[in-house]
Amino acid sequence: MILDMTFTERLKPEPLTEEERACMEGLDPIDYGVAREKLNMIVEEAKEIFVRSGVSSMLRSGDVSVGLYTARGDMVTAACGSYLYAVCGQPQIKYICHRWKDHPDVGVRPGDIFYANDAVYGGVHNPDQFAFVPIFWNGHLAAWAAAACHQPETGACEPGGMPVSARTRYDEGLKMSPMRIGENFRLREDLLEMMANMVSRTPHMQMIDTRARVMACDRVRLRIEEMAAEKGGGFLIGVFSRILKSTAEAVRRRIAGWVDGTFRSVVFTDHIGVDEGLVKGACTIRKRGDRLSLDFTDTSPQTPGPYNAFKHTMIAHNAMYFYGFPFHDLPLSAGIWEPIETIVPKGTCFNAHPEAAVANSVLICSLAMCLVHLTMSKILFASGVRELATGPFGNNGDAYVMAGMNQWGVPFSDMLAYPLNAEGGGARCDADGVDAWGFPWGPWGRGPDVEEEEDEKPHIHLFQKLLRDSCGHGKYRGGAGITVAWVVRGAPQAVYQSIIKSSRVQALQSFFGGYPPPTHPGIQVRGTDVLEKLERGDADLPTDVYQLIEERRIAGTYETTTNLRAAQTFEEGDIFVGCSHGGVGYGDVLERDPERVVQDVEREVISDWVARNVYHVVYDPVTKSVDEGETARRREGVRKQRLAQGLPWQAFMQKWSVRRPKDEILKYYGPWPQSRWGGGETP
Repeated sequence: MILDMTFTERLKPEPLTEEERACMEGLDPIDYGVAREKLNMIVEEAKEIFVRSGVSSMLRSGDVSVGLYTARGDMVTAACGSYLYAVCGQPQIKYICHRWKDHPDVGVRPGDIFYANDAVYGGVHNPDQFAFVPIFWNGHLAAWAAAACHQPETGACEPGGMPVSARTRYDEGLKMSPMRIGENFRLREDLLEMMANMVSRTPHMQMIDTRARVMACDRVRLRIEEMAAEKGGGFLIGVFSRILKSTAEAVRRRIAGWVDGTFRSVVFTDHIGVDEGLVKGACTIRKRGDRLSLDFTDTSPQTPGPYNAFKHTMIAHNAMYFYGFPFHDLPLSAGIWEPIETIVPKGTCFNAHPEAAVANSVLICSLAMCLVHLTMSKILFASGVRELATGPFGNNGDAYVMAGMNQWGVPFSDMLAYPLNAEGGGARCDADGVDAWGFPWGPWGRGPDVEEEEDEKPHIHLFQKLLRDSCGHGKYRGGAGITVAWVVRGAPQAVYQSIIKSSRVQALQSFFGGYPPPTHPGIQVRGTDVLEKLERGDADLPTDVYQLIEERRIAGTYETTTNLRAAQTFEEGDIFVGCSHGGVGYGDVLERDPERVVQDVEREVISDWVARNVYHVVYDPVTKSVDEGETARRREGVRKQRLAQGLPWQAFMQKWSVRRPKDEILKYYGPWPQSRWGGGETP
């Protein structure tokens, strides 16, 4: 293996060359503005082609990215999909340029098509596959196009490409370093067959989705060549350079407007895939002048499971917050990273050894997503930018995989995208979070159509709806998540697996007095009579998970486990329940408008119990009219009770500092109480 990990960490723009400066300085401002928007339209057009051409659920749900990059690999613009893919296209292109562009046996020529999925070389994890197409003008390499999405099968030791039992990279299936898979604008069939052979649980998806990626890249190539023919190659180089430079300048100006200071957050997760145990993520953001320094020192060590990430992957996860919140109105280019430094000690689960398993890097990196969101919200609030100081959205990676032989006799393995695309939004200082808001990794993603899912997979949906009491509570509550129950139907068996964190400890943390959302159990029912009841049209079928588990109108063996569930076989008629998590609440629950509490009860977003015992609202159960006087008295009583339970700081610390979890819980944590592991590192 030839590794130069420094390329994977080069997310900042490369220094401008004299040629790039000269091309940029000669630009007409109006021509520049028109061209910049035209580039955005080009990648948007290519993204639409990509989504309409592929077949796997995550692709069709919009968890994709199509990007335009400079000749040296810096992102100029992208259509998302997922910011994660857009950012991770950079190190892989930089690797190709460094390693293969001038290699006598490889080279980079017009009509070439490159492909990769190995995180070691700058990717995310091996389900996330990238196609790259170089764009030439007058014989010179002028740009690159990249298209990426999640492929739901890699031939790993478990179906779905994200094995929770993986111990090393050798358990994770197909891993391709950046390689040429096409020449003269044609894909090599021998290499496509190699891919299909490696993912033989679902070869047709691999073949079709690979072509969809290449088709999207080629549309970008065609449009860029048209622009170059009209305006010249120097004009394009100037536009690319101006976008990168102006983005970096705008980011620095914005950061300079925030207060200087040091801000910290800590979050936890509860397992490493193969085993339960506490894992800590810590973040300190130092804001000085026009620069930010993100320091993840004191994060837990690398784990012996697949919940690890490489440094560039962890940094790229921060893009979901930076591109989506404080810099949402700036060009989506690599310029954003110019004033941001990131410190990630080696040996931590955020900066693992190249031999580590990283199949679930996206789940361990969701800790970083929450950390950066929480910490940056503190900076923005202190700086008076309160409309962007929000509670974090649900980001527990509520991923469920189904595999087997479908009702048409076709092998398949696919991610069930609806729960992923329906986590709750975080609450704001003046509004609730959005219910079933979306997918933090791909906020433009949509929930797949139920009938379409049932037509392609051997199951039906017993129910699919908002999950009551799944939101984080507060003066403004987080958005609610969802619940769904799948019944195996049309095939003798099917395999389900859940890839999720926060089965016992919620990784999302509270914000300004708001509550985090609850964790959820894993529920499944075997040997049921549900298909017979559906055939008869019984009226007592459960319509949500509470009715299912509490009233047990369906006969069968009920199992309640942690929500993380390894791949298991289910027979026809068995039920598998999935869910997504809500967003974090904002502010004290005692300050929430009682009328809004009752409205949430009527909409079944919260239960009567929560209204009375969390929000302490008194209302008529029939008319739903609020008793304002009694509600005020109840809330005042709760405030007095809180004061009575309060302790002076020294007294609190005297009790708190001697508490310690059991040793079996701390086996992956690192030294207690500080999980510091390895020395700090500045890129």
